[in-house]
Amino acid sequence: MDFTMGAAGGSGDDQHNQSLNKGKKSCGRHKSDQTTKLEEKFKECPHLDKSQRLEIAKDLGLEPKQVKYWFQNKRTQTKHQTERANNNTLRVENERMQNENLVLKESLKNIICPSCGGPRNSDERSELSLAQLRLENARLKAEREKVSNLLVQYMEKLPVSELNIESIPIGGSSSCGPLLGSSLKQVTGSTSRSFQDEDTMSTPMTLGSKITQMEKAIMSKTAMAAKEELLKLLCTNEPLWVKSTINQRYVLHLECYERFFPRTNHFKNSKARVESSKASQIVRIKAVELVGMLLNSENWANLFSTIVTKARTIEILENGSLENRSGALLLMCEEMHVLSPLVQPREFYFIRYCYQVEAKVWVITDVSVDCKRKNNHDTNCWRFPSGCMIQEISNGMCQVSWVEHVELDEKFQTHQLYRELVNNNFAYGAERWLLELQRMCERFTCVKAEHILNYDVGGVITTLGGRMSMMKLSHQMVKSFYENLSMSSKIGFSQHVAEENSGIRISTRKITYPSQPNPMIIITSTTSFWLPLPSQNVFDFFRDPIRRAKWDVMCYESPMHEIARMSIGTHSNNYISIIQPIHPTTSNMVIIQESCIDPMGSYVVYSPVNILDIKRTVNGQDSSAFTIFPSGIVISEDGKSIANACASSSGKGDVRTRGSLLTVAFQILMSSPTTMTMECVTVANSVITSTIKNIYDSLMTSSNLEL
Repeated sequence: MDFTMGAAGGSGDDQHNQSLNKGKKSCGRHKSDQTTKLEEKFKECPHLDKSQRLEIAKDLGLEPKQVKYWFQNKRTQTKHQTERANNNTLRVENERMQNENLVLKESLKNIICPSCGGPRNSDERSELSLAQLRLENARLKAEREKVSNLLVQYMEKLPVSELNIESIPIGGSSSCGPLLGSSLKQVTGSTSRSFQDEDTMSTPMTLGSKITQMEKAIMSKTAMAAKEELLKLLCTNEPLWVKSTINQRYVLHLECYERFFPRTNHFKNSKARVESSKASQIVRIKAVELVGMLLNSENWANLFSTIVTKARTIEILENGSLENRSGALLLMCEEMHVLSPLVQPREFYFIRYCYQVEAKVWVITDVSVDCKRKNNHDTNCWRFPSGCMIQEISNGMCQVSWVEHVELDEKFQTHQLYRELVNNNFAYGAERWLLELQRMCERFTCVKAEHILNYDVGGVITTLGGRMSMMKLSHQMVKSFYENLSMSSKIGFSQHVAEENSGIRISTRKITYPSQPNPMIIITSTTSFWLPLPSQNVFDFFRDPIRRAKWDVMCYESPMHEIARMSIGTHSNNYISIIQPIHPTTSNMVIIQESCIDPMGSYVVYSPVNILDIKRTVNGQDSSAFTIFPSGIVISEDGKSIANACASSSGKGDVRTRGSLLTVAFQILMSSPTTMTMECVTVANSVITSTIKNIYDSLMTSSNLEL
């Protein structure tokens, strides 16, 4: 009975235990499912917000706090696991590096001297060797300084590469013929290093400090290496030079150039770019005379006044031969400009080297040097070996071949009106330099000529002295006009912008006359703008005295006529004229005007002059002391028009699509001795604004009538 009862009782306990086990298994499975779902949610989003916690808790039948704490624990656990894995990886890497270090230390113990094959020096012997090397280094430095001081006097000249100067054809980008050079054998056959490979100055010079003998020696060596490179560039065509697809002018193939002349980029940014060009032209001037002018900074600025605003010889390093100036070496600086206030000028510090290659052949080489100015403002342009070769032909004529090669750091973009003109080598290219040289040489010829056709319309200028004095006065006027356009370089001049985004610039300066107790104020206002008209039409409009009353405020709408004209070139439109009102006034003022045109552009510059001063000038008296306040207009075709004209010559462009860029500048003499006021700015702004409107209306009206 007891057994039966026990058996019965045991059976009941078993059933109870089985039901408990089933409950535990069910609960375990439920918890496992909850954990699995929580881990899936954790993978999706480790950080839950309140709404997400409530949703998960409701879905799994848990409290929101349980979900919150589970996610916190899970994040902590995951972080610890990741740190352990990283620590294990770093521990293995550390052990590997320690083993490699031990191997290297053992290898160093067995190292031998590469020169003698013996064991390495001990620490004591190493210190002794270092001390001996320091003494030897000091001795060598002293000897090097001594040799460098003597190097200027006894430096051997680098040999000139064998160049067949006589085989250089006359021509260039002009219509005279093909460009210079024919083969590359001069380049490939030469073993001389490029000037960039030579030892350059380790520290930049500061202007105003004395140039040391070491710097002179280095500059001499750099100049001669640059001369070698320039000769190769002048006497080689393809593959170093290729024709530009934009304007059909020759530019350097940079990849090919850098293979022969390794160079250093001076501006380490993506906006640095290179300009290169090459051209040749025949000019009427003696070669020796031209060489002398290029080696004088004042004559240099006068010769290229449309390009060079100012130039200065910092120091004459070598005078060169008295007979031919060969060997002359100058340290110079210059400021170049486009004839517009909207374009920032370029400033170069460079050495100019003159070398006579053979009889009647000279080469003038320019190459930049690193000169720190006193204001620590670095220049944004660098000139690689550039310059010209001058070859005397006969009858006072010579062939000039020109190369320009510069690198620019364009932190500030060129104004959009002039961007194509500058970037496509029209503004500072070799052709522009040669056109300006040709124009000035024609001017010199006209001064010395016995007779010039149509040089004097009214019979006023009858003597050679009067002609020379008139040309001097006119050149002084034009050069002063160019200087007034470069407002950004006028230190100490008050500058203003007439209206925001108007493009009009206004500057003031004070002048003092001996006869005037108080200083006078000169206001200059200038701007540049675009016209949809060919430049020739615009030039004809401005040089016509009959149509002058339509735009010139000085005429007071009174008709003008030309009383004298004197030619200053072979082109019929290049002349100096004297203009007077048809009905003379009591002011006793006439206008002296110079008009000039070439393939790159034109200008009309004028100034009111007292009639008594004009009479003194035509009688041959010195005109340098006369006071003039020039105004004028500079005209050039825009970059697209010039490129289109170049393409049209090869049958690819349309010459009818033309536009012109105009720069106008006016000077006003204020009688009030007071300082600059906004009233003066308003007056100057009103004058130039109304003049531009008159110009635009008159030109567009006449253009429509012609159509």
